[in-house]
Amino acid sequence: MRHFAIPRALLLLVWLAIGLWPVYAQQQHPPYMAKASYAEKIYLQLDADVYTNDQTIWFKAVVLESSSHFPSMFSGVLHVELIAPNEQIVATKRIKLDQGSGHGAFELRKSDPTGKYLLRAYTEWNHNFGNDFVFSRYLDIFPVTQETKMAPIIDIKLDAYAENSYRLQAKLFPRLLDPAHQKQLTVQLVVDGQKDSLTLKESKQGYYILDYPLKPHANTATIHLYTANGIRYVKSLAMPHAPIDLQFFPEGGEWTYHVPTKIGFKAIDQLGKGIAVSGKIRNNQGDTICSFQSNHLGMGSVKLIANKGDSYHAVLDSLADSDSRTISAGYPLPAPTDKGYSLSLAHVDQAIAVHIHQGSMLADSLFVQVSCRGTLYYLLKILPKTQRVSTSLPKHTLPEGIILFTLLDQDMRPIAERLIFNERPETRLTIQASSAKDHYGKRSKTALQIQVKPPQGNPKEAKLSMMAVGRDHIGQKLASRQNILTHFLLQSELRGLIEEPNHYFQGDSATRFADLDALMLTQGWRNYKYDEPVPQKFSFVPAFSPSISGDVSGVISKKKQAGVQLSLMGFGASNIIQVQNSDSLGRFYFQFPDQYTDTLNVVLQTAHKTGKKRDYTINLNKRHVLEMNYDPLQSLTRIDSVTSRLASTRQERSRQQTAQDFNNEGIRIAEVVVEGKVRSAQEQKVLDTYGEADVVISGKAIQDKEAKWSYGLYSVLLFNFPKDIRIERSGGTPGYLVAGVHGPEKTLVVVDGIPVPGYAYDLIPNFPPSEVKSFEIIRFAKNFANLFVQTYPDTSPLSIPMVGHVIAIYTHAGQGMYAVRKPVGITQTAVPVYSPTITFYTPRYESPADEATDKADWRTLLHWLPNISTDALGNADVHFYNSDNLGEVTVVIEAFNADGEIGYTEWRYAVDERAVE
Repeated sequence: MRHFAIPRALLLLVWLAIGLWPVYAQQQHPPYMAKASYAEKIYLQLDADVYTNDQTIWFKAVVLESSSHFPSMFSGVLHVELIAPNEQIVATKRIKLDQGSGHGAFELRKSDPTGKYLLRAYTEWNHNFGNDFVFSRYLDIFPVTQETKMAPIIDIKLDAYAENSYRLQAKLFPRLLDPAHQKQLTVQLVVDGQKDSLTLKESKQGYYILDYPLKPHANTATIHLYTANGIRYVKSLAMPHAPIDLQFFPEGGEWTYHVPTKIGFKAIDQLGKGIAVSGKIRNNQGDTICSFQSNHLGMGSVKLIANKGDSYHAVLDSLADSDSRTISAGYPLPAPTDKGYSLSLAHVDQAIAVHIHQGSMLADSLFVQVSCRGTLYYLLKILPKTQRVSTSLPKHTLPEGIILFTLLDQDMRPIAERLIFNERPETRLTIQASSAKDHYGKRSKTALQIQVKPPQGNPKEAKLSMMAVGRDHIGQKLASRQNILTHFLLQSELRGLIEEPNHYFQGDSATRFADLDALMLTQGWRNYKYDEPVPQKFSFVPAFSPSISGDVSGVISKKKQAGVQLSLMGFGASNIIQVQNSDSLGRFYFQFPDQYTDTLNVVLQTAHKTGKKRDYTINLNKRHVLEMNYDPLQSLTRIDSVTSRLASTRQERSRQQTAQDFNNEGIRIAEVVVEGKVRSAQEQKVLDTYGEADVVISGKAIQDKEAKWSYGLYSVLLFNFPKDIRIERSGGTPGYLVAGVHGPEKTLVVVDGIPVPGYAYDLIPNFPPSEVKSFEIIRFAKNFANLFVQTYPDTSPLSIPMVGHVIAIYTHAGQGMYAVRKPVGITQTAVPVYSPTITFYTPRYESPADEATDKADWRTLLHWLPNISTDALGNADVHFYNSDNLGEVTVVIEAFNADGEIGYTEWRYAVDERAVE
């Protein structure tokens, strides 16, 4: 197994004599210089950016080594999480990675809250790098229908009580979230990053009033509402008239007097998004030095010469929407210096020009370190004889992507840095898509031939993903959205949000280069991820597959126990039985074969080395939980016209689709006849209170089915009586097993006629089968509402179900659940394993009858194929059927191979009435 691949480029042996100064380049195998070089880069290709909450989010995962872009062989498990606007994880998928790729989907539900969702993905190994290599992407999820519902926070307003001073006021209705909420309400306010906690009392009108003084010139505020039962609701607000933030970044880090210096600038609004600006730069005497204008993302650069003794500031021109944003009187530029160093870079034909300027004192020697993704490519030694020295490096000797130039003093201490993007499209995979025609009819079959060619050499196998979308699926966002090129070459290496990433990879070259350079000067300034040295060791190990680990200690002494026999039984698609002994430190580690059940119920049985069952304390290692990093500013984002139109189109398509006629077949439940019997006092009590049992499973029948690996009552029922009872996992991970009668109604449990309180349901699965006299099912029991109140006494009267089922368990002791003995040496838990995969559905119109069906086909995602492998010559064939929508169809293809090469292309065709099949 290849743990870390050494990059294939070598440092070049060169001797450069430029003017009066020499440059030396040392030759060696390029070492990893940065901690981040050992990370895994994660990319998720999505089928869309806007969804309604009845749709499916399809994703393809690509995981590459950070420095080389080879497919990662390190991790075998990828965690993908969907996080709602209330910062709660609503769904988690664990994806099997095979040679750096995998795929999955999230099926949204109409009950899911709408708003801005965070989709994030990470491996266990990437915990070593904080949040730097956690894939994050925000999605807009709208309701499937345009329904109007009352929000928990309404009537939000700002009350001005002094100049630039406001009170934030709102009405809060927590019972819309939690009908059982009572008394005081806890609210947390976050204003420009500063937190404050409040306790509100209920008004006579039945709601809560927020009235909070904001500090002057506040930009944003986020309200966190917590109900008495822990339900949370989050609302983020942007303050009106929040000023634009304009910052300036001297090239290389310092602005030196009397040296022409490029200075990048970036303007952002209160939401942290770039905003187009223009203005003038003036000195402290009020003289206008020059004008400047940004691109549409708020970035640009100017070239200035600083005179000694002067200071400089920028003044913005007025904005068209200045009623919602204010402009500061002046934005200061960094103070110039006469003792620093300037490091300047520029693209000159097929080379990168390097210019270094020193201040008043000349150094004996300087070094320039040139690296990419933490890998050293050049180390130049400079013996300067003048204040300004220059050289250049050929672009083809460096990889495509962000290149870091670091100026070092004679003691190898960094004194200036500069990032530049080295664009080399000739090193990418070439993807060619073709078809016999470029016009198709409705419901016709599109046949597509794909060929992938490497930059050099003979064709070879590559991995592809392909999707075909109508014009209303992604819309105009396709031109600027993230893709495999933008992520691995740009977004994955800079901290912070990069808006419209594909803008930097298409269009006019001159404009693109200028905008890319402005991005490197501004967002790249101090935000490059490869900025930490390689540590001596890493804290987290990779997960090659799902596993469970921990250690064994004594019940009383807590001393770690070596040589304890552990038998693991797992119950998934196939049963798993593994046996091992704890090591000299009492540790154990079980690795599972592939299981696609989300969670795997397992039992650990401890025994003495003689084989006799014995109680030990099993301490399971807990998986590191990634901190919540949802950006509340995301929910402030103004919905642009493209997103709004896509949402409206999705809602209309859904309405049309659900209007189609469909038939549901009823399910018949067979009648079960129960013969009369002599009843105990407990059984008679249950009969009188809840009714007669529909199903009776004797204790002997349960014991006869008990296997050596069984770990309690519910484990026997799970595998032997599935027609009578449903056993599922509840309470999250690890959670516990719960029993339920088949059907949508709730099921409650009584033991020996005594109701089991809700907080004790996790004890029932562990009942030893030998203690059970009878297990009975009462469908649609009498007095169910009263039993529900006894089980969950804090339930709101409005939430009490009137109908449900009862399970009656009778024990030999006859004294309720707390008289039942616990089995010896048994620990049960649930282990997260791979998530089940779902197949993308596409209709097949293979006959005239299929094409003539009356059911409308409004699909805008025509095809999704995330896992295509080409043949040895790089060829693959794909076919799919068009829908009833007319217009342009875009086929998006992304590719990577074992040599660290990536590629992207789009191919288009038309669906119209005139196409001849």
